[in-house]
Amino acid sequence: MENIPSKPQIYADTIGRKNSFQKKGNSLLKLIFCLLILIFSYQVSFSQTNPKAEKEFKKALNYLDKKRNDKAIEYLNKALAIDNNYPDALICMAEIYYNQSQELDSVKLLAFPYYKKLVEVSPDYDINAHVRLGECYLFEYDTEKAKYHFNYAISKYKAPKDQKRIDLAKRKLEQVSFMEYALKNPVEFKPKNMGKSINTNYDEYLPTLTADEQTFIFTRLIPDTSDFGLRVQMVEDFFETNKIEDKWEEAQKMPSPFNSLENEGALSISPDGRVAYFTRCNARDGFGSCDLYYSEKIGRRWTEPKNMGAMVNSSAWDSQPTIASDGRTLFFVSNRRGGKGKNDIWYTYKQDNGKWRKPVNLDSIINTEGDEMYPFIHPSNTTLYFSSDYHAGMGGMDIFYSNIVNGRFTPPQNIGYPVNTSANETSFIVSPSGKKAIFSAQLKDGFGGKDLYEFDLYQKAQPTPVVYMKGRAYDKLTRKPLEVNFEVKDINKNLLKASSVSDPKTGEYLVVLPLGVEYALNAWAEGYLFYSENFQLSDINQTNAYNKDIFLTPIQEGESVVLNNIFFKTNSAELESRSITELNTLLELLTKNASIRIEISGHTDNVGTPQYNIDLSTKRANSVKDYLVSKGIAQDRLTAIGYGQTMPIADNTTEEGRAKNRRTEFKIIKK
Repeated sequence: MENIPSKPQIYADTIGRKNSFQKKGNSLLKLIFCLLILIFSYQVSFSQTNPKAEKEFKKALNYLDKKRNDKAIEYLNKALAIDNNYPDALICMAEIYYNQSQELDSVKLLAFPYYKKLVEVSPDYDINAHVRLGECYLFEYDTEKAKYHFNYAISKYKAPKDQKRIDLAKRKLEQVSFMEYALKNPVEFKPKNMGKSINTNYDEYLPTLTADEQTFIFTRLIPDTSDFGLRVQMVEDFFETNKIEDKWEEAQKMPSPFNSLENEGALSISPDGRVAYFTRCNARDGFGSCDLYYSEKIGRRWTEPKNMGAMVNSSAWDSQPTIASDGRTLFFVSNRRGGKGKNDIWYTYKQDNGKWRKPVNLDSIINTEGDEMYPFIHPSNTTLYFSSDYHAGMGGMDIFYSNIVNGRFTPPQNIGYPVNTSANETSFIVSPSGKKAIFSAQLKDGFGGKDLYEFDLYQKAQPTPVVYMKGRAYDKLTRKPLEVNFEVKDINKNLLKASSVSDPKTGEYLVVLPLGVEYALNAWAEGYLFYSENFQLSDINQTNAYNKDIFLTPIQEGESVVLNNIFFKTNSAELESRSITELNTLLELLTKNASIRIEISGHTDNVGTPQYNIDLSTKRANSVKDYLVSKGIAQDRLTAIGYGQTMPIADNTTEEGRAKNRRTEFKIIKK
């Protein structure tokens, strides 16, 4: 972000790197001043300066020492008006403008003509000026001139003394090569401003979208005059809008407890819209300059935000969270110790006991010596998008994506030009369908400042599409809404794909599911029998929600549950490995309710002889019993019976009906 003076921000370029970034402006001026004193002491060896120009230059140095670079610029201009070839004044003016901003924007580019003039007057006066000048030419896509100045600097630097500078210039040449390729091979990109209901003449950025694509939340930088108008500062607030008949309503400030007197920003909302993770800075209960917090939505109200604790937060800067659709994996950005660069992407995982694990730094495939920021994990959990200023790009912060294959990140791919430009591209998200992207940019058709834009994402950069399963959870007997835990796993890999908890007041739930996977759904609540289902979403054109209301039965004698995710090999009692998820759910129920006894029953269709089916169903029931006993459940709590084809629940004349009849159940025989 965003280089605007404000209250302490939740972005690394406006609040402390290692708690010291707020002092960076002052330290830069001191550095410039010391540099200039050194240059000044040797200036006679470079030129015979006009005494009048030298007098004005000394005044400029005096103002720099007082941290008055505005007045310094005034006297430098006077010196250059007298002698426009005065190298000390040229390099001083260039360095002031270059270091006033953290990106190549309109302020930093004011340095361009001074570097250019300096290398014309005295090419070897300051070799670093060639690197700076090359960066400026890159900003204008003049790759030939940029290449010349980077190569010139490399030819003049002396190893090993200047090795770091040589490495920097060589990396800039790699950027030149990428830019030349990208300019010749542009990707499809037609950005559309999201309109006046969202964008204003202020900056809008860091968007987040719920899985049903009906709620959109973002950060807006607005003036704050809460100190009785004595001064105006810029602060960040969360704004929210809902989609009505395919149009976004006028965005409004999010309700309490958001937008408090604390400085907050960078919100990520869980796919079900029920948990918000965000950043709060300089709070009394904080551990560092900025910490990660969370708030839960119950009914229509959000709970008071809570700090995520010392296990997650550090004494450094922690921000920009993005929550995965499993509801347990949280990515964020930090400059804490142990990182690979300036700002790195880290992740933490929420365990079954509700506690978060110690954060782990993403490997060097993602993190570099530079800045990796603004992460967004797509709801499919298959693609991570982020911004980096170090991976090969167009300049500044570019958007990259990395796919997750077998639990590992693939090498990041630049999303391409003209999505990426020589300026900074950040705040990038992709819709659950994978077809639409949203990001923040300052384009010609904007309302002012940075606006939010959407565009069709070209196919290669699209993640695996997802659909969402939603509904309500009820007590089967009373029909009252229930707070129910949901887990959806890839049944073939026994991997958690999504988890959620239904709203205790309304019973509403939502889980996000990538297409093309066979799933095992389990839903459970304290004091109730669990619900299970097996289903597959394979239609890549499916866009509607998979609607499913869940009814849980209280634990009581005589109640039974069909174990929809127990599978056996054909004509065999051998359990398939994909049955483990369901078996462990039943195991957990029996462990938590140590007094209950159950009957495990096997059932078949009517194919085969009645005796064969009785024998097969009995063996299958015993296979389930044996698994539970092997995990520590007492044998006297378990009874296994095979009913064969005698208790059908569907028509045996169809394949669908026969599949339903081939089942395993359990029934409570003693509570």
